[in-house]
Amino acid sequence: MEHYYIAAKGVLAVKTNIKNFKWSFGYNMPEAEKADYEACKVKLHLVIEDFNEDDQLAELGKYHYFNGNSGGEKIYYTRDFAMGKKLRIKAENLLSDEPKITVNKNYYKFVTHRFMNLHSVGYILTDLATLLLLKKGYAPIHCSAFKKDGAAVAVFAPPSTGKTLSSMMACMNHGAKFIAEDLAITDGNEIFSVPWTSTFRFYSNMEQSMASKLKNKATKMIPQLEYIDFLKAKPITDYVSASSILDAETVTHVAILERGGDKVSVEPAEEAVRKILNLNRNAFHYLKSPFLTAYEFFNPGMAIEEAASNEKAILEQLVRNSEKVFSVKNVNPTDYAQVLIDQIASKAPKIVPLCLKQF
Repeated sequence: MEHYYIAAKGVLAVKTNIKNFKWSFGYNMPEAEKADYEACKVKLHLVIEDFNEDDQLAELGKYHYFNGNSGGEKIYYTRDFAMGKKLRIKAENLLSDEPKITVNKNYYKFVTHRFMNLHSVGYILTDLATLLLLKKGYAPIHCSAFKKDGAAVAVFAPPSTGKTLSSMMACMNHGAKFIAEDLAITDGNEIFSVPWTSTFRFYSNMEQSMASKLKNKATKMIPQLEYIDFLKAKPITDYVSASSILDAETVTHVAILERGGDKVSVEPAEEAVRKILNLNRNAFHYLKSPFLTAYEFFNPGMAIEEAASNEKAILEQLVRNSEKVFSVKNVNPTDYAQVLIDQIASKAPKIVPLCLKQF
């Protein structure tokens, strides 16, 4: 049976025979209709099933654990596993309108993370989706985002700085509309919501459940527990109403959050692009993907470097089209939300200490 999941409405979707499929573009994606899937610009077809086409491998070229032919539209990954079993992947027509990835059950079950050239199915799909989006003029962006009073702000920050917390507080405490909490997609003008990433569970101090309260107390005693994910991911609709989730909005503001000091500064366009591109490199690894690199070896049409150029161009357009690009430095991440709201309400870019509140 086929199941359809929409990561970003009209932009990115997955068709698979796995129910409740989860990946970086959606931990809690609700099932969608086939028509919604067909309407997306990038569609990925994932099949989990056992297969054996080893009789064809001897005639193919080899690239480490991959096999393929020059100019071919299909590559295989085959590797020995425990007790005479194999780990297998077959990738077909990756540059078509609906590339297909077939993975055997051993690989899907046992390869759950990224280690050397063994990447989980979720990582493989993320790398492929990133590349295909860039080829079509879209760039995934590692950001949070919200809209308030007609202004849509994309919020970028280094990991564990407060971008997720800031946008969620803006939505939960200040009446903003939700766009993204960790991941979105842009064409350089609009930002497209990926509402199913659900990383907000890391900020459990905003929840009132007994598990959250216990974790908060334990984290105060043992700070390292902050990095242990033992709370189940929840849909974003557990925190904001479905009616307040926006699908796509024109970006009016770009904010970059940083720790330390208390200052809002206008961010020069070139520096803003540099920082955003750096943050994207931390989240998306298509340039170093063994899977994509092997496919490009046999099929140069993959053009990974060209996709990287597209990424920079899209981010430059995003910054250039924004009314205001600014950085916020603060010691306390819970202060960011109010500062962001004050800044988008202020039309003229200013460089002032946060403590003056002259907005």
